[in-house]
Amino acid sequence: MLLELNVKDFALIEKFSIKFHEGFNVLLGETGSGKSIIIDAINFLLGGKFNKNFIRTGEGKAFVEGIFTIENIEAKKILDDLGIEYEDVLIISRETYKYGKSIAKINGKSVILGSLKEISKTLIDIHGQHENQNLLNNSVHIQYIDYFAKEAIYEVLKEYRIKYYKLKEIEKNMQYLEEKKQDDFRKAEFLKYQLEDIEKADLKAQEEEELLERFKLLNNAEQIENGLSNCYNILYNSNDGYNSVYDSLNLVIKTLSNLEEHNKDIKRIKDSFEEFYYIIEQNVHDLVNIKDNISYDKEELDFINERIYFLDNLKKKYGESIEEILNYKKQIEKEYFDIQNREISIDKLVKEKEHIEEELKLLSNRLHDIRLNISKTLESEIEKEFTYLGLEKVKFKVDIKCLDQFNENGIDKVKFLVSTNPGEPLKSMEEIVSGGELSRIMLSLKSVFINKDNVDSVIFDEIDNGISGRIAQRVGHKMFLISNKKQVFCITHLPQIAAMADYCYVVWKEVINDKTYSNIKLAEEKEKVEFIAKMLGGLETTELSLEHAEELLNIAKESKKKLVS
Repeated sequence: MLLELNVKDFALIEKFSIKFHEGFNVLLGETGSGKSIIIDAINFLLGGKFNKNFIRTGEGKAFVEGIFTIENIEAKKILDDLGIEYEDVLIISRETYKYGKSIAKINGKSVILGSLKEISKTLIDIHGQHENQNLLNNSVHIQYIDYFAKEAIYEVLKEYRIKYYKLKEIEKNMQYLEEKKQDDFRKAEFLKYQLEDIEKADLKAQEEEELLERFKLLNNAEQIENGLSNCYNILYNSNDGYNSVYDSLNLVIKTLSNLEEHNKDIKRIKDSFEEFYYIIEQNVHDLVNIKDNISYDKEELDFINERIYFLDNLKKKYGESIEEILNYKKQIEKEYFDIQNREISIDKLVKEKEHIEEELKLLSNRLHDIRLNISKTLESEIEKEFTYLGLEKVKFKVDIKCLDQFNENGIDKVKFLVSTNPGEPLKSMEEIVSGGELSRIMLSLKSVFINKDNVDSVIFDEIDNGISGRIAQRVGHKMFLISNKKQVFCITHLPQIAAMADYCYVVWKEVINDKTYSNIKLAEEKEKVEFIAKMLGGLETTELSLEHAEELLNIAKESKKKLVS
């Protein structure tokens, strides 16, 4: 419930703070006084679209704050999800600057506009010309009937939509794969050629390094062989009267062996020479092996040259090294595998699509049956409300037809049909409904739906369009009945509706020093009588119009007693 509204520099409002009450509240005032501005301020507070004209002329920003009681569970759940602390009241504020910056807060915590709109849906339901136009839009009628069905349809519709969105995802993937088919064919041929080219090369990880090493060896075989032979001769062969290194070292070791017992240092030196001796022996053995393996082989050298040339060309195509080529091969193997398996994926998706469509068919049939059953109840209840509001000759029917394709609501197309006169065929409301009839139909729908939602407050913006007299009195009665369950706000020009209100707020406009100001106040009983008298009698308030106003208020009091008894 809206307890208090604080507004500053909003349109024609400089500043005001007004407290509201539970029950039936009406906003009264002459045309252009600013009644709709107050509704605009509430709508803006709740996340409605900003208009630059909302900022008062000469000011830098507009500010609106509302204080609400929170009683419904849905609102509390949203606050918990947003991490906002709360007790019994909720303070929402929104301010927007001329240059575009906007700040919204809930209980002092900044929130995004989406969060503000989400919580607002649980607080106030605003009905004006936009909502009336919605009623003429056949595409939203299915939402009305589903809203009326509530628990009976909720779980089935939830399950259906999960599967429906899954179907859309499958169809999207299938379309993507089908579009890729032609490109895939060309790409697969190219990848196949590359794979065969690389596989034919029979690459090995360290091959290039080994080939280069072998190439250097073979290319310098004669020089290496001569050098190694010289080394061998120096180390092992005696010539020209000189002992070899090997023989000389052996002689030194024998001599030191005879002397080592006389001096421990001689033994240490002898041991070192022995170690050198065995190292030389091993190295000479290795030199011989190398020498034996590097005999010049022209055919092998030519093969290595050709292989290195081949690998260089392969690197130009697939990578800067054999390692990169092998990595590239793994990559294109995966691409080729994926392409080959896309056809399998399409077949799998087709089967999955068929399975989900079967499930959707069953669920959509259940939705259809629920809507058919609930539509009879809705038709009956709406026509009862029609009768109460003076539309007893109007017939109302929910027309439900099955479509060929699934949509997010099932396979149903729902349209509200009315016949305003006996003998006239049922037609869509946009064809025949007048302004007064449309307002009463909307009020009838709200009266039926009132027990279906958890919103604490309802605003009717000029619901009295096109009605008067006895019908206006009935509309006033209906709003009073709604106000026993919800806090109701109504902008009205009709005294019959104003008289039924529990609280009347007077809105007026005044000009001070060439500046226009809109103001609002709670009317006292005497002011209420005077204002209703003006509504009855025009510009001048007469004794007769005052008596008529008091009589209307007394009749309203008696009607209220009867309505709640």
